[in-house]
Amino acid sequence: MGKEQLWGYIDKGGEFAIEPKFHDAWNFHEGLAVVKVEWARGFIDREGKFVIEPKYQYAGPFRDGKAKVMLDDVWEYIDHEGKKVGDAEPERMVDDTVDMEDPVPTAKGKKFGYADNEGKFVIKPQFVQAKPFSEGLAAVLVKI
Repeated sequence: MGKEQLWGYIDKGGEFAIEPKFHDAWNFHEGLAVVKVEWARGFIDREGKFVIEPKYQYAGPFRDGKAKVMLDDVWEYIDHEGKKVGDAEPERMVDDTVDMEDPVPTAKGKKFGYADNEGKFVIKPQFVQAKPFSEGLAAVLVKI
């Protein structure tokens, strides 16, 4: 049996703020991040606790107090409590919230770390994959 790959979140010191336990993970927006468990997506807070349980086929980031989700093949918008607040068109949202001052995911060989604006590693390459920082945390993929 091979090693399982799971996503967690690190802080800017390179320490895990949320332990790797998700099958995929996205950036934080408005204090919540979309994560995937098995096939379903839900939303966690900055402590890694589910605020909206994973049940969606698709879930996009929160913007202006609402997020676009797909539940049972129906697109809708939900609020921070997971309540429907309107119908949505079937299209994906684009993430344009990367802060250019944050360390950026950078590959060295087959591992990813985070480098500053001058290309110097501030978090050593140790991850299978790495995503940009968002609201002080970054999603990283590890083998356990």
